[in-house]
Amino acid sequence: MKVCRATPFRVSNCPTLDTVGPRRALLFILALFTCPFIVRAQTAGSITTQALPINGSISAIDAAGNVYFTGSTGNGQVTAGAAQTQSGGGTCYTNAFPIGEVPTTCTDAYISKADSAGNMVFATLLGGPTADGASALAVDGAGNIFVTGSTGGSFPTTPNAAIPTSITSHVFAAKLSADGSRFLYSTYLPDSAATANAIAIDAQGAAYIGGKSAAGHAYVLKLSPDGGTIVYNSYAEMAGSNPDASNRGLTLALLVDAAGNAIVGGWTNEADFPASPGVVQIHLAGVQSVFVAKLDSSGKLILSTYLGGSGSDNPTAVGADAAGNIYIAGNTTSPDFPTAPGAFQPARVVPLWSEGAPSGFVAKLSADFRTLGYSSYVMTADSFRGVGALAVTPVGDVYFSGITGAGFPVTATAPQACFQGPSSVWVAHLDTHGALQDATYVGGNADFVTGLSTAPDGSIRVAWSSFSSPTSVVSQIRFGGAGWTAPACLSPTVLNVATMYGDDQGVAPGEFISLTGFGIGPDTGAVYQPDAQGMVPRELAGVQVLFDGEPAPVIYAQSRQVNAQAPFELSGKTVTSISLVYNGVTVGSMSVRANAGRPGIFRKYPGAATQAVAINLDGTVNGTSNPARRNSIVSVWGTGFPPLDRPCATGGLNPPGPANLAAEWVVVLGGGAQAVYAGSAPGQLCGVVQINVLLPLIAGTVDLRPQSDNPVTGQSGGASAIGATVAMK
Repeated sequence: MKVCRATPFRVSNCPTLDTVGPRRALLFILALFTCPFIVRAQTAGSITTQALPINGSISAIDAAGNVYFTGSTGNGQVTAGAAQTQSGGGTCYTNAFPIGEVPTTCTDAYISKADSAGNMVFATLLGGPTADGASALAVDGAGNIFVTGSTGGSFPTTPNAAIPTSITSHVFAAKLSADGSRFLYSTYLPDSAATANAIAIDAQGAAYIGGKSAAGHAYVLKLSPDGGTIVYNSYAEMAGSNPDASNRGLTLALLVDAAGNAIVGGWTNEADFPASPGVVQIHLAGVQSVFVAKLDSSGKLILSTYLGGSGSDNPTAVGADAAGNIYIAGNTTSPDFPTAPGAFQPARVVPLWSEGAPSGFVAKLSADFRTLGYSSYVMTADSFRGVGALAVTPVGDVYFSGITGAGFPVTATAPQACFQGPSSVWVAHLDTHGALQDATYVGGNADFVTGLSTAPDGSIRVAWSSFSSPTSVVSQIRFGGAGWTAPACLSPTVLNVATMYGDDQGVAPGEFISLTGFGIGPDTGAVYQPDAQGMVPRELAGVQVLFDGEPAPVIYAQSRQVNAQAPFELSGKTVTSISLVYNGVTVGSMSVRANAGRPGIFRKYPGAATQAVAINLDGTVNGTSNPARRNSIVSVWGTGFPPLDRPCATGGLNPPGPANLAAEWVVVLGGGAQAVYAGSAPGQLCGVVQINVLLPLIAGTVDLRPQSDNPVTGQSGGASAIGATVAMK
């Protein structure tokens, strides 16, 4: 069998189950994943992270490093002297399951600022006696803050407002002074606007606001610098002619160029959206496509294009360089999103920890929208969040950020080369041609990226939220310069080889695990060779993995990834210590839980599809071109299940005949499937379990989600949220 190296993005010229057979393919899968690095060179990379005393769903970061947040009510902290220090009051109702609706004080919009040192500068409320909330924020060069959002009515406006009173409008805009002490204007917006989701400011201080119109189309309106006049309202410019289309369109991202043209990013499901002749995409390709549009200074549509594939595509941010090229980023479920040759990631990634299509995208359009300079998928935690933030330099270098699981292709310039799961922020840098220059992880246990900016000193700042913190944080990042390479490190997250997912469930006895890091093994991957007794060595290419000080079997060793087996001797333990030694030097260690089971099912095409390694009842390989029959049995394989009912040596082979899991354990599967056998996988290493699955009566793709349960004690062996699919006809 030919053994090759693969990246988490693609497996190139590698054998698959179709070419090497199911048993050899499983050994191949156990030795997956290395990641190439772009070595550049000499100022040390660094990350400085500060917890902020404020929080919000939307943020902006200015050139001085000040961070601005907005949302609904925030964490309740308001500073003395702020523009509005008291709640607008009013009684609203919220659903408190299982009680039902309960009365509560209505929310207000919340606007706050922290300085570059993480200190609160000010925080203010904005709202009346109904439910109010801000949904977009922008800051001008003088530090004035512009917000837009929704209101339930009775909104506090200023005397100079374009629309001081209204009983039909549900959208507002406001401008807050740089010191947070007063609203320079606060106004309703026309009732033709149903939502407001994006805001941008031009050099004269005029605000451009976009969202969905009352008719269901994307719109942009322009508000004069003093907030007293609606300069234009383009609610009909970006609309198709089909009145029956559901959803229709939405503006989600805005910027304004030096000529006063509004660059609009949004989505539409209208087949007759007014795309311009000769642009990169003139037709709707799927369920919902991105659109990019340009409105002139009077609000007239002068240029527009679709951008998308057969799925659902959404933008999150737009940018522009000094030459007028447009950059757009977002999320996509399309397996055929238009990419360009030489792209950073030309094909959709389906990481082992994903459920199918968790992808972001980043693309560059020429100023006339006729050429796709580059377009790339981006591996992100899910297709909802995608790429969360984007910043473009005048010359066209792009910095972008989001949330991901294990396997993001960080570079040797990364100040944090090691993943800290179960999810992490990433920040990446593409050059003017779309080639990856720098990429790093930032922190761990991350939820959302809310803002990104580049600073004059060359650093990058990213604002993000963490599952473990009630407030947001901001990280200042400097990629390593010429001659510098990230130091060796070991990720503190232990991954299941089948799913590449790790959480606080720890490790299971006999589970094949993956330890990731940087400099944890040789640059060229080494795959184990069994000894005369078929045993796996306890050291490979200078790499040892120790559990409580004892060497464990090592299946694969490379600088970025080491695959090993947790010893069966962990049974009965609640905690174990894991350390990795390379060429006699301990690279890292950690203490993790020992669990009865942490199951995962092997996939046939790691990084490309969710299809399981599966064999039909007739011995043929299962797949979309060769599905199993309904109510038939297929065999799949996994690891991380509880031990067998007879001894099985760590690093050795499974018993030659059937051997069930220990009597008190059963395997439960999702997707309507039933496990009729779970136990020894003859010819495979101990720790690889075979599951014979009785498929349901309903034809289609069956998503198997394994869980091991103890029916005697009710103990769970650890549930995996990660599925693998089999095809059925």
